[in-house]
Amino acid sequence: MESRTKYILDAFADLRGRMAEHTPFDQTDLAEEDTDFLEKWDNLTQLIQENNHSYTFEAQDILSRFIRCYANLVPLIKRELLWFVGGECLHFLGDEEIALYQQLEEHLYELDSQNQSYDIATEIQTLRETPANIH
Repeated sequence: MESRTKYILDAFADLRGRMAEHTPFDQTDLAEEDTDFLEKWDNLTQLIQENNHSYTFEAQDILSRFIRCYANLVPLIKRELLWFVGGECLHFLGDEEIALYQQLEEHLYELDSQNQSYDIATEIQTLRETPANIH
């Protein structure tokens, strides 16, 4: 599995685990719309695991729905997940975040062109810790 896809899968899995600690997802009896949401989430996870590239459209829908319907849980989302999924999710990022992720993309492209291996999470953290890179 490509590193970006793996990162997205891990970020969705992390978010799913963190959601389970909060209302309404910490309840035993969920409302129908919450159950439907989790079923779609599980289907998305399956698409990502299968490396089915159509998952990006499903991921955009799931994250957009999450933000609209569960606004109190939005702080649980790793911001770079919005960037990697793209589409409508980019509207939820600020200008500084977009600039940071554009720098990340340039850096990852450079590493890829040099056939260097990397961990995306480490590269993001390094970029965030470099004050000169945040405009």
